[in-house]
Amino acid sequence: MKNYYLLSWGHKRDLASANALQALKSDHELIAQLGDEKSLPFDFELRRVIETGNGLVVNNDLARLSQTWLDYQPNNLAWPLMSERLRSVIESNLTGKEMVDWITCKVKGVDGERLYFILRFKERLDVLDVEKTTFVHGTDHVIKPVFKGSKVARFGIFHKPLSHELWKITPGLYISETVKEDIWRQKLTGMDFEKVSVSW
Repeated sequence: MKNYYLLSWGHKRDLASANALQALKSDHELIAQLGDEKSLPFDFELRRVIETGNGLVVNNDLARLSQTWLDYQPNNLAWPLMSERLRSVIESNLTGKEMVDWITCKVKGVDGERLYFILRFKERLDVLDVEKTTFVHGTDHVIKPVFKGSKVARFGIFHKPLSHELWKITPGLYISETVKEDIWRQKLTGMDFEKVSVSW
């Protein structure tokens, strides 16, 4: 029985975040607008984000940060923004059943710009153990997912089913233990891992 993990950004009180350089629509409107585009029609720019007792403070003072470019880059869209190295690790662990593609985007920093990649699912995956998953009463909105081992074993990476088109581009990415170990071996940055419930 394999373990599976929620892939999330490493929590820091002071970090570099990629901020989208345009007025944004809601998530599902923006995802729908993209259609099948392979490149993002706007860029990101790195900003320093500081978590304080009074909320978040955002500024351009990146010089005080020890690290700005991360393999899993935090961003104001909460989209899975991945470096070339992280994309390579994910791609090398795909089974071919995940049905994903990639959207390229530019992230600008004080020392130039870099190409990042946004993971996008092309099909909504059937991954839940619906009998054990907790839903909002009378809806299909998931409160606490429990994944079915026989379903997720087919994937190196998968998403939690969400409403609208939010499952297509989502921060709710789940990875196999093999992917997690590969990320550790490659010493990739910017990620935390939380073990998730799987029924076997």
